[in-house]
Amino acid sequence: MCMRFCLAVALIFQAFCSFGSNVPDTLYINMDTTHIATYPLHFRSFNHTSSYNVQNAILHQQTGDTIDLVVINNDTLLHTFTIDGLITSGNTINPNDTGRFEINITQEGCYRFYSDVPYGELLGASGILSVGYDNHPRFYWNLFDQQDTLSEEIALGMETTVPIDYTPEVFLINNLIYPATAADTLGHVTASVNDTVIIYMVNSGKMDHVFHFHGYHVTILGTVFNGQTGWEKDTFPIIPADCITVRLVPDKPGTFPVHDHNLITVTTGAYPGGMITILDIAP
Repeated sequence: MCMRFCLAVALIFQAFCSFGSNVPDTLYINMDTTHIATYPLHFRSFNHTSSYNVQNAILHQQTGDTIDLVVINNDTLLHTFTIDGLITSGNTINPNDTGRFEINITQEGCYRFYSDVPYGELLGASGILSVGYDNHPRFYWNLFDQQDTLSEEIALGMETTVPIDYTPEVFLINNLIYPATAADTLGHVTASVNDTVIIYMVNSGKMDHVFHFHGYHVTILGTVFNGQTGWEKDTFPIIPADCITVRLVPDKPGTFPVHDHNLITVTTGAYPGGMITILDIAP
């Protein structure tokens, strides 16, 4: 009798869990100017509080869960909350207004959310949504590039596109440059030998980047645009708007850099600077 009762309870619990949970979350669209090296740059950011932070918030959906998301627009201009292929219409948010969105993605991996108006996306309102891999350490690299004069022109409404002669001077990971990236707990990978580490990468900028891992190869688990899934590489490209999920299983201890292989991207402020972060692997 007890066995039948316990089995029935277990099946009910399993069925209940299979539906997942509805998880509330809130984002604010904030705006301000931040000095990066010697450059004053205008930013729009998705933050978890109403206070501006140059770093975009991370959204994470556990497998089977649904995010009930509220987005509050603190800007004086209209924005959108967009996820390509998932949320592309009915997604505008007026100034000082609120939008509500339901996110239920079944495929593990990396997705980009952003505001698709020029003064949103082109000023950095672009973040990472990760799905799944819940039992592994997760790290996030949101890549962004910016040109000082273009940032000003977009903020003033004088420019709405990236010009052909686009020449960015600032190259960022999570809107930071090295050595600040080394203190960023979102991006500075800390793990131990034989751990399975998941790294989510989004190119929120308008320039191709080619990332190079020192010390290790990684396995590409998923990518939106360029079909590299399954490759084991230490160097690979990430094109604008792409999202790449990689798995790192370090085979030895050590501290190693990861950086864009284009020299100009690692000279923001000084060399080494810009798009450089660190893998810190304990024995």
